[in-house]
Amino acid sequence: MKNFPTSITISRFIFAIIVSILLFLNSNLALILAVIMFSLGSLSDALDGAFARRQSTQSKFGAFLDPIADKFLVFLVLISLVANRDSIVLFILTIFIISREIFIMSLREWVSTTANGSIVKVSTLGKIKTVIQMTGISLVISTPLIEGMFYFEIAISILILGTLMSYYSAYEYFKKSFSYIK
Repeated sequence: MKNFPTSITISRFIFAIIVSILLFLNSNLALILAVIMFSLGSLSDALDGAFARRQSTQSKFGAFLDPIADKFLVFLVLISLVANRDSIVLFILTIFIISREIFIMSLREWVSTTANGSIVKVSTLGKIKTVIQMTGISLVISTPLIEGMFYFEIAISILILGTLMSYYSAYEYFKKSFSYIK
């Protein structure tokens, strides 16, 4: 079980593919499974790092793969939702979320190449943003299952909040990244 944290990280790729396929099936059972699988994938984001730190099995490969797995899960599921839902707001949020993540990934790469391999650590705000975004995405996945008034609007509002927080954390990350460059 030495590579258990890396296995958890790799599971996010599998969860992303399965959730995306389930979103194209026209069934309540498929949607329930999609919500469960996306939630498990989201939780695995916290578990892999926790296990790696607890077992002292942190690796450069795991640190490299973790953000890619996170983005793959979010991007693939959001794109699948846009393809299956008739919502211009969801489409716009998806563009904003993906654009922000590409910018931050590029910024991280730039800092690591110009600051002798330094890595800007993920902030607490970034972690809170991730929880809110993952919650919003889970709720958006489940909207066809819930007939409550304004459920979709609540789900989108949570996703908007997560997106706004992501841009604020990107701003903070951008500012902080310049302190790593000598």
